[in-house]
Amino acid sequence: MSRLFSIAAIFFCFEIGLFLVFIPWSELWEGNYLLYYIPNFRPVILHNVFRAGVTGLGAIDILIGISELRHFVRSLRVDQAAD
Repeated sequence: MSRLFSIAAIFFCFEIGLFLVFIPWSELWEGNYLLYYIPNFRPVILHNVFRAGVTGLGAIDILIGISELRHFVRSLRVDQAAD
């Protein structure tokens, strides 16, 4: 169960990270329906600095996924060596 949870967490980190890296620069970001409900936030959310910050969070999330993947592979090696 622990291995399954670890694999799911690694995939989740990569998926969310890639989403946060690419979506702020796509048409989905600009055509977001939530921006029409609160028009005062539109200039802030569409500003390049905000987009870069979201992209940075995505990059950090990808790095966390890589770190977790390395930790998972090391734990597998230790388990195989113990057998």
